[in-house]
Formats: sequence, C-alpha cells, structure tokens
Amino acid sequence: LFKILNVNNYPEKSMLYCANKQFLDEFLKRVPELNDPYIPTRFWGFSGHIQTIVQGVISRLNCPLVNGYRVYLKLTDGATLSYDLYQKQEEHPEGGDFTLAVCPGIGNNSESVYIRRIVFNAQKHGYRVAVLNHIGTLATVPVTSPRIFNYGNTCDYSAMIKDIVRRYRNTRIVCLGFSMGGNLVTKYIGEPRVKPSNVIAGMSVCQGYDANRAMKLLLEWRGFRRMYIYAMT
Repeated sequence: LFKILNVNNYPEKSMLYCANKQFLDEFLKRVPELNDPYIPTRFWGFSGHIQTIVQGVISRLNCPLVNGYRVYLKLTDGATLSYDLYQKQEEHPEGGDFTLAVCPGIGNNSESVYIRRIVFNAQKHGYRVAVLNHIGTLATVPVTSPRIFNYGNTCDYSAMIKDIVRRYRNTRIVCLGFSMGGNLVTKYIGEPRVKPSNVIAGMSVCQGYDANRAMKLLLEWRGFRRMYIYAMT
C-alpha cells in the first residue's frame, strides 16, 4: 500500500532546461512558482493511480458548462473538419486579443471533460479558445473522407489556425497540445511550412517522445500499465 501511494517520496525542485538563459530568466520572473518544488496533497496526491481515480470522479460530478459554437470546414481531400470556438469572458491582463488553439489528446475532442476545464479557465483569464475536434471522434460529425485523424499529419490543425486568422486577423495565437496533441503541436511549430505571423507561442503538455518504446512499456503489468492501456483502448 505504501508503495502504491508513494508516501515515502519527497518533492523535489524541477530541473529546467533552456538553450536561451536570458529567455528562461525572463520566463521565471513571470512564473516564479516554477522555482519551488511541487508539494502534492497528502495521502492521495503522491500517487498517480489515486490522482487518476479521484480526478475521474470529481470531473464527472463537477464539470463546468462552457458555451461556444461549432465551426465546420471542408478540406481539399473531402474531409469534414470541425472545431469549437469559445469567446473570452474577461479581458486579458495585458490587453489585446489572444486565442488559445487547443489540440486534444488521442481520440479526444471539445466534449472531453479535461478540455472543458481548460476552456473554462482560459475564458476567465481573457482568452478566446478554439478546440480541434479530431476527425472521427464525434458521433455528430460525419466522416466524409477515407481517413480519420492522424498524429503524423498537421493539416487539420493548420486548417483550424488559418480559419482563426481569417476570422480574427489581429489575434495573437498560442498553440496548446495535450499528450499526443502535444506531439502534433510541436511538429506544427517546427515544420518548415509557412505559418501565420499571428502564432506567437506553442506549448506541449505531457507529450510522448517514443511511441514504439512506450507501447512495449504499456504492455507490461508493472505499475498497472496493462490495465491503463486496456482502459484507453
């Protein structure tokens, strides 16, 4: 039980890596909390397993309601792409027009609970939010091409970005991806394709790095990994 709960572990200060020390110093001035060790809640906060269970229960019992509307795009290959657009509820602290372009994790979309929480909090902090709905993940959006979403292909995400710029020419866009969506955002930012100058930053949250190695690890029983991959599948 103690091993599962990780109660004997101690919080440590994060290790930060950055090629540009000046940029890192400026970043830490704005977010000084990153210099402090993260101290999780006692008992359940130290265990990723318990966190997953508790968050799963809380999210379904207390999920914020967000109001937006769905945008549909017809791509050149015949695919029907959709994304949900949510307007800001407060002014941004720095003023101006900011849009958070969200790419959810594998098989997720704007109806996923954690995405709705991100939208809710971003709106409160002055961001317009656009959430990509991966092709094939919404029962209400028909699949009109011989393909679904693909995390090696950034065309869907790029199409959403272009449509946002078309609607809001002066907005500044922050790209945000979760899990495999983080891989897609990282790939989009690093590609040599011409991107709108409106894109000012990209963030990847809980991104995977080696899919082949991860698959081998997930098939092991250690840490209940095989149970997790079964649940995700």
